[in-house]
Amino acid sequence: MASNNKRIIVIGIDNSEFAEKSFDWYADNIRKPDDEVILVHCPETYDFTMASPGVVKQLLEELEKAVKTIEDKYRAKAKGKNIDGKFRTGQGKPGELLIHIAKEENATMIITGSRGLGKIRRTILGSVSDYVIHHSHVPVLVCKG
Repeated sequence: MASNNKRIIVIGIDNSEFAEKSFDWYADNIRKPDDEVILVHCPETYDFTMASPGVVKQLLEELEKAVKTIEDKYRAKAKGKNIDGKFRTGQGKPGELLIHIAKEENATMIITGSRGLGKIRRTILGSVSDYVIHHSHVPVLVCKG
């Protein structure tokens, strides 16, 4: 766990309005000057088993560009609000990645957005926020859109 004064806040981000609203809500409502923020992004994964090398190369280039765009966007938002932190990515399921990085970074809290899925859609599609709530070792703040 983090020290008494410094909080380590893990925020799940992607290219959605829900992630942006979560970041903004944190920055505008509960941010403390000595917080360290870990922005976590889990890029989409593709099944490359049937793809040609050319298609694989193109998809990987597009994926790298998309991740860079998200990283640049959030670095600018953080800088604009004088927020200190870092950007991390990883592979796998987004909820599992958030939990893993939160443990690795000794997070104090996890913040994630919610798409507001109904019960049936959440059961079929899965929900990152639902997974994080049920598997986190630290408090979780879910910001509804």
